[in-house]
Amino acid sequence: MTIYSTGPVCSPPDLPPYLKGVRDLKPIFGLAKDHETIGIHAVIRMAEQAVDIPGTGDHLLIARLYEHLFDIQMAKYRNRCFNTTFPEDSTYVPPPLPVHVAVQLEPVTGSPSEEEVIKVQTAVRTYRQFANAPSLFDPHVDMDLSQHLFDIQMARYTQRARQNYVGSKSDETLITNSVTILQQTIDEQQGASINNAGTGANVGSHELVQPIFGSGIQDKIEQSNRLAEQANQLIERSNQITERTNQLIEESTRLVDQSVKPVERFNQLFERLNEHLEQSNLLAKESMRPVDRLGDTLKNINRVLMRIQHAIVRNHRGNTISAFDCLVNEKGETPATSITTEYRRFEDVASGKDFIVTIDGIPKHHCFDDAWLGRFIRFYGIGDDMFDGASAVELKAGVHERHARVRLRKFLGSCLG
Repeated sequence: MTIYSTGPVCSPPDLPPYLKGVRDLKPIFGLAKDHETIGIHAVIRMAEQAVDIPGTGDHLLIARLYEHLFDIQMAKYRNRCFNTTFPEDSTYVPPPLPVHVAVQLEPVTGSPSEEEVIKVQTAVRTYRQFANAPSLFDPHVDMDLSQHLFDIQMARYTQRARQNYVGSKSDETLITNSVTILQQTIDEQQGASINNAGTGANVGSHELVQPIFGSGIQDKIEQSNRLAEQANQLIERSNQITERTNQLIEESTRLVDQSVKPVERFNQLFERLNEHLEQSNLLAKESMRPVDRLGDTLKNINRVLMRIQHAIVRNHRGNTISAFDCLVNEKGETPATSITTEYRRFEDVASGKDFIVTIDGIPKHHCFDDAWLGRFIRFYGIGDDMFDGASAVELKAGVHERHARVRLRKFLGSCLG
């Protein structure tokens, strides 16, 4: 059991509909699961792609999403540190990167150097360039790489904070010792004055101390006077700005009065524009017919490309159960990159009943959880008759799981058998 298994709740910001379609983020209780963290990364990528689209992009929302991701990663980092006896001796192991990423990372022990942090940042940027190529981009690797960068940055920050704390303590000790020595000197001089009463032995020291304290008070008074003068100047400047603002308001009121006639002209032009828009709508309806036919053609092309990709995977000798994760659907998605499967791979749902699939002519034993049958059948588009609607992912009433398993097993066998 980890320390943060029942930690605080991390609530995401409210999302617009187009981002909810990518992933409808929910509050996270304790440590985030992998698919929850992957969903946050997917929403951030989509929000960053739409940031420059007028009416859609929202820089503030992106900042709040990154704050939410920071909270999630901080919880994981704290969980690791609190389970470690000596955090400063921790070893941070990066995730294995695919061969198409030129940067190769090594484990980092203790406080990372600047070069090690820069190398991880380069790896993150390089790998995220493949985000639009599902066959080259694994959200699990992206999530682990982001957490690794966060961990080593926090380790470096912790080391700097510890050094600054030790330095401030040393300065405080030095000042305290100096004050103590000065106080002892004054006490000794006062004692000498008492022992030599009437001799004038300590007159010089009193005459030296009093001007020092007097000059310090005088400096404070002069500084206070300068601040008061600056405050008066700011007040005068504020009054000037207020007067200028009133003048601009009066001028804008006159301009509004003068703009009534152009507004009437604008209304006439707007009515004519509506007439032209109605005509363009009629033309658009007529032009949609060829587009509909083009859409059917593109669907056929997608099916052909999907079959070609399956054939390429099938021709690879030595395929195992993990080859299922390489099979794309008509959208070019793999199971690990699709919201339909909730970014699950076949190994993520490898529980439940036995699931036998023929690969290269040899029956392979695997397990598959019945709860995920509907999502994977919908993902590959091989059972529209098993659902109530075009977007449903749950098997409709009357469809037995056994029939659904047979449907999915035959499809996978045809791809890799």
